[in-house]
Parts: sequence; structure tokens; C-alpha cells
Amino acid sequence: MSYHSNETNTLNSKLKFGILLNTAFTVIQFSVGIISGSLAVLSDAGHNLTDSLSLVISFFAQKMSARKSTPDKTYGYGRATIISALINSVILISLAIYIFYEAYTRITHPQTVSGSLIAIVSLIGILINGGIALMFRNNTKDLNMRSAFLSMAFDTLASVGALIAGIIIYFTHFFIIDALVSIIIGLMLLFSAWGVLKDALHILFEGTPRGIDFEKVKKDIFDTFPEITNVDDLHIWSISSNKTALSCHITVEKTAMLKSVEMVKEVKKILHYRFDIEHSTIEIELGPCVDNVC
Repeated sequence: MSYHSNETNTLNSKLKFGILLNTAFTVIQFSVGIISGSLAVLSDAGHNLTDSLSLVISFFAQKMSARKSTPDKTYGYGRATIISALINSVILISLAIYIFYEAYTRITHPQTVSGSLIAIVSLIGILINGGIALMFRNNTKDLNMRSAFLSMAFDTLASVGALIAGIIIYFTHFFIIDALVSIIIGLMLLFSAWGVLKDALHILFEGTPRGIDFEKVKKDIFDTFPEITNVDDLHIWSISSNKTALSCHITVEKTAMLKSVEMVKEVKKILHYRFDIEHSTIEIELGPCVDNVC
């Protein structure tokens, strides 16, 4: 079994475990939120519910991305994970908007909530969400896994906020803090979702991958051999969040045509080791003719 297959299986196992653990805790949170009347706990439970949904989407996207390419899908299914990240970010943004609405109604019409129940369930949430986030901390290069990690990490911070709210309510009976913490949770959701949404759209619009300097790539190709006189029609894009492709035309002197195969191999080697570009398509062409002389 290849290293990539082992890594995929490990990620799938982590996702399944995260789904089971998070879903069980979500059921408990909703129950406590309803009993205590806490919007902070209910909003955090809602976030946890979307976390479970996000993990399910990420799991199936991860499985789909492992499929081999076909004549119909020549690049394979790598972008399934990008679509997954996009869906997850939209879910988080929608939830944040709903939390803002509910928080507004609680501020205008405060309700009595149980501070002790909020604190207890939030403490459990910190342990569970934090543990799941730690499982994904080394897999954030993949956008799909980064969306899962950020969702769990920010949910851990949300649980910290709910814990603080529970303690304040228990000692002071300042019930509006429950709604204020909910607003903070909503803002954190927007922050985490927006970053993933931007990256997902950037890849889907075939933008130059983050961290790759377009002009430097062009210069390094141009400087590989003195016979290269121009580099044009250069395109760099992401097939998936961890696989980059490139295509370009290289104009060479007529005398260099005999070693064009060697030139292409060397350019591809440079692209791989300097920029981590795995898939390169390079076309060699001669310079233009001027006054019937090429």
C-alpha cells in the first residue's frame, strides 16, 4: 500500500472518530441548552451540529478524492475536497447569521439561564472539540482538512467563551452576557469561514496557488538554459489543495531543438523541487522569423 493510501486511510479514520464523538456531544449540548435556556450553549450546539455535518461532508469528499482518474474525469476527483470546503464555509456563515439574529432577540428580551449547567457542558466541549482539533492539526495543508480543523478549533474557543459566560452568570446573574458571548461565537465563525471560502473560490477560479510567485516561476524557467529566449502562455493552477499544475510555451533558438527533451526534463525538475509543481506541460517552439531569417 502506498504512502498516499495510508495517509488517506488515516485521515478517514480520524474523520469517522470525530463524527461519532462530536455528534454524541451535540445531542448532549442541545439537551442542556434547552433545559438551561442558554443561547450560548444552544448556539455552540448548533455550531457543533454543523461541525458534524462538515466532518461528514469532508469524509465523503476525502473518499471521493481518492478515486482514480477516468477518461471522463482526466484529472481525477481531487477537487471534491475543495467543493467540500466551500460547502462547509457557507454552512458556517449561515449559522453565524442565525446566531446574530437570536442574540439580538435575547438582548432585547433577556431570559433567565442556568450558569452552572452552561459552565459544565462548556468544559466538556473544550475537552472534546479541542481533542478533535488536535487530531487534524498536522493535516491543514489540505484545504478540506483545514476547514475541518478550523471549525473544531474555533468551536473550542466558543466553548471557552460559553464557560466564561456560565461562570459570570452563576456569580452575578448578568444574563445578557449569554447573548454577548453568542455574538462573539458568531464573529469567530465568520472569521474562520471567510478564510476557507476565499481559498476555495481562488482554487475553483484556477488562480495561482498561494505561496507561488508567478514572476519568479517565469524567471526561473527563463534562466534554466541560455538558449531559452522567451516564456509565454504561462498558467499555474491547483488541481486540488495539495496538487499544482503548470503549462507554458518555451521559445528557444533553432540550434537548441536537438536538446529540447533535455531542456524540458530540467525545467520540470526545477518546477518540482523549487515550487512543488507536480504536473507540468511544456511546449517547445522556435523564435519568430524576421526578414525571412529564423
